[in-house]
Amino acid sequence: MEPINTRDPAASALAYLGMEWPLALGHRYRPRQGCTCENTSCPAPGAHPLPAPFAELTPEGVCDALEQAPGAALIARTERFDAITLPRYVAMAAMVQLDRISPVPCILRDDSATLLVLPATGRYALVDPRVALRTGPGQWTALPPSHQVRWETPPWIEPTLVRRQLLHGGDVGRVVREIFNYVKGPNLQTGASC
Repeated sequence: MEPINTRDPAASALAYLGMEWPLALGHRYRPRQGCTCENTSCPAPGAHPLPAPFAELTPEGVCDALEQAPGAALIARTERFDAITLPRYVAMAAMVQLDRISPVPCILRDDSATLLVLPATGRYALVDPRVALRTGPGQWTALPPSHQVRWETPPWIEPTLVRRQLLHGGDVGRVVREIFNYVKGPNLQTGASC
């Protein structure tokens, strides 16, 4: 099988729909004009949902929807997974340890990363105020190839395209807590002895 081109919105959307993720189109990013939400200080330009009700995409309608809204974000409701967002440097350190257990799907942004875990378990990873959680049908996350959003670890195993098994939020939370404790650890002073 050929790998999924996660820079191709249609290929990506069809892959997400194949995993039965509820998916809709979001706002678009326009170079030199910003996000179509028209908020000049938009915190996630071109990578957040539209204010209208969630218009779920179907495999049959993906291509038409993307043609009508080129560059639109792909937005998934957090029903099939919980999305844990944390500082990127913490997530990358955690990923090194988590890869030994099972690679965790990870979405990268400029200064943050989002780890996907089993639904309704993300609360067990809320181990620090810098960790945010999106869970349930009322929440969402932007998926690649939304503006400035890319996979560090996709939710499928290349090239077989077998879906990755999601970890429990508690397993991820234990590792993330260790990383935060290490980062906040005591300042060791070293000095030369005479």
